[in-house]
Amino acid sequence: MQFRLLAGLCLGVALAAGAPTHAQSKDEMIVVTASMIQNEDGGGALQPELPYISISVPADFVLFTVQLETATRSVDERERELERTFQTLAARVTRTKGVVMEVGRPGNSAPLETAAAREAIETDEEDYDRSVIPLVLKFAVQPGEGFASIRTRAEKFIEEIAVTGRVEAVAGDLQYIGVSEPKKHREALLRQIADDAKLLQTIFGGGPFGPPGLSLTGLEGRVKNRPIGPLEVEMYIPYSISLHSDPPSR
Repeated sequence: MQFRLLAGLCLGVALAAGAPTHAQSKDEMIVVTASMIQNEDGGGALQPELPYISISVPADFVLFTVQLETATRSVDERERELERTFQTLAARVTRTKGVVMEVGRPGNSAPLETAAAREAIETDEEDYDRSVIPLVLKFAVQPGEGFASIRTRAEKFIEEIAVTGRVEAVAGDLQYIGVSEPKKHREALLRQIADDAKLLQTIFGGGPFGPPGLSLTGLEGRVKNRPIGPLEVEMYIPYSISLHSDPPSR
């Protein structure tokens, strides 16, 4: 099994360029686009204009895609094979610390507890004689662990998936890095923005009317992100800042 490498890093591609990240819902998880590591000049994946102030945080997990598939001639037998393989894998995941399985595809998956194997079975769009179950495996990043180590751990786990009949466990080329509970980084980010705003007022405060007034917009928005390394995410809030110096009122 091989995983695609891009941008000279041990980091596989993630969501297609320009695709949305996971929303910061009650599950509080974001998964960043990693199809290209974006340069400061804006090259790479499509992104809005980046603000100067941001913070870098380590990724909490890496997602790997896996598809259970079988081409057994009988449709009923295909479903039985997939169900048995799914149930065996689900039981194994619940016993394995640091591994979580969801049913579906990144950005459109459901927790294992809410998904039934039979409901998850799909017909392969490219081969109507093949049935599949798309899965997402989330591996938590352990202290001091690098991407290569996580990938090795994931490869071993996927290769050891016990299958029934003609079922195959096929690993996808796409890997994803993610951050849990992004809102926990919001305060640190806002404090850095506030410090930068004060610095601007200090630098430009030598005018005849004293320190300039300052306007900030956009800070009500949610934290956004982009990958800047194999297991590193840059988090920022798109905002605008303007200084104005008004003469004293008479």
